[in-house]
Amino acid sequence: MTDISQSISVVNIGLESFYTELAEQNVPAVQVDWRPPAGGDVGLIDKLARLQCPEVEAANAQTLSRLMNSRPLWVDVLPAIDAIPGMEHNNLLHSGPPIAFGDMCDPQQRAVEAAAIFEGWVSDRAGLVAKLNSGDIRLRPNYAFGSVGAMCGIISPSMQVIVTNNATYGNRSWSTFNEGKGNVIWMGTYNEGTIERLRWMRDVLAPGLRAALRTRDEGIDIFKIIAEGTSMGDEVHARSAACTLLLLRQLTPMLLAADIKRRVVAQIIEFLGQNNHSFLSLTLTACKAAADAAHGIPHSTVVTAMSRNGVNFALRVGGIADEWFIAPTAPMDEAIYYSGYGPTDAAGDIGDSAIVETAGLGGMIIGAAPSISSFVGGSMQHSRQAMAAMRSICAGANPAFAPGAVDFTPAPVGIDIRKVVRLGLTPIIDTGVLHKASGVGQIGTGIARAPMAAFTKALAGMPLPR
Repeated sequence: MTDISQSISVVNIGLESFYTELAEQNVPAVQVDWRPPAGGDVGLIDKLARLQCPEVEAANAQTLSRLMNSRPLWVDVLPAIDAIPGMEHNNLLHSGPPIAFGDMCDPQQRAVEAAAIFEGWVSDRAGLVAKLNSGDIRLRPNYAFGSVGAMCGIISPSMQVIVTNNATYGNRSWSTFNEGKGNVIWMGTYNEGTIERLRWMRDVLAPGLRAALRTRDEGIDIFKIIAEGTSMGDEVHARSAACTLLLLRQLTPMLLAADIKRRVVAQIIEFLGQNNHSFLSLTLTACKAAADAAHGIPHSTVVTAMSRNGVNFALRVGGIADEWFIAPTAPMDEAIYYSGYGPTDAAGDIGDSAIVETAGLGGMIIGAAPSISSFVGGSMQHSRQAMAAMRSICAGANPAFAPGAVDFTPAPVGIDIRKVVRLGLTPIIDTGVLHKASGVGQIGTGIARAPMAAFTKALAGMPLPR
């Protein structure tokens, strides 16, 4: 017979109410947050079982190898129309999956309008709509061209883009420069000052940076800067302050060595230095170049792109060459809002910049940036817990990005759709929040969750090894 006078310790799996009742009676107990894999969906559970095989593991290892062995270099600055293969003179590229103008969120509509005005195609919204309806202006997603854009993500033909070359695999990626502070089309707001700034970036900033890059044979190693910056408080999505300064440390002598007027050198340094997010555009191109090099390996279940347009979220998987899986964006209910604003004021999660998390940075290493620990609870313990959760859904870790703030723990890398669906846990994405209307612009910052529906669609569409 059991001696019931002995102390009892309980591990409760499932309904938390049992644990709560025991805790109220001071009975030692541990609550295990268990749930059935794949939400109990029998078809998905069967698919998961069939994808646990050597062919998938080998493909994922190869995908990770290409992600981590990529060496993206900033090599040039060019007009988008000259840099991006396949872009046409009437194209306006945007973040996220394809979407009609009338279905776009308000900030992205305003960004499209500003870009068309910058190009000299229209003078107002009515003119824009007429040219869109006639086909004189055509909207295309960045992901169709290998380009990448933060937030609204608009790239027009004469905008100047960063050209990044993956020295290991030979592929390239492109992004516009961060526009700085105030009304900017990244955030879906504009005025005459916004258009003037874009002209200055085209006519002064771009030629100066192009000349500076010509002074160096190889270009600027982006991942090398990121490796140092992540040990200095950056996670390179929501915070890029250290990387921006590290960039300027390399760029300043290059500008001084180029045939550029000192007044222009000073303007360029001031423009880049006054915005801690100046480096973000380089991060986007580097991560995009690495992820594109890793895409297309048969049987790989590793995510190679995530992209949002404020309405829909798009997901690409390494082992499925030409298909994107699309679902509505998740609500912005975990962000931190500026005073007077809340989730009901927010547009949906937006931007191609989730490519940063795809490459194992941003939200995947949120503990690298103690200054943004408030995104996930407010303490370094919360940040470590968030990183541990991200490790549980990834295929590996990248020792090249090992932030000192989390005891040099290698960055989780290679989001695995099998693990996401099995655990019911989606990636966190560091992001800004835009107002859904009225041209207000940014109203908050924090994290967004990738929608589970995109991952379940991808898993269902994953071909089985023969």
